[in-house]
Amino acid sequence: MKPLIYGYLRAPDETPDDELDRLVSELQRYAETEGFCYATTFFEYQEGSRSAFEELVAELKRAEARHVVVPSMDHLSGHRLLCGQMIARLAADASAHVLTPGSA
Repeated sequence: MKPLIYGYLRAPDETPDDELDRLVSELQRYAETEGFCYATTFFEYQEGSRSAFEELVAELKRAEARHVVVPSMDHLSGHRLLCGQMIARLAADASAHVLTPGSA
């Protein structure tokens, strides 16, 4: 059985639907190429919100999944310190690793 991987991305209102579709497809292709089973994508719609991130952490723990894929680390946060804190939180609370399509 392939390990689960979850997608996470920020999707502000001004992001066109075709761009979101392209990003999700990129994450799905990456998962397939790297031997993962792509479960679903968590979308953060509001600037500054972390509600989808909190849902992601809870789902990782529930499913005992250990992998998250993002188009780029900027989808966690454009702020270097906050991004680092979010990566640390995923590791500490869910033993999860964050990957990007360019990281393999």
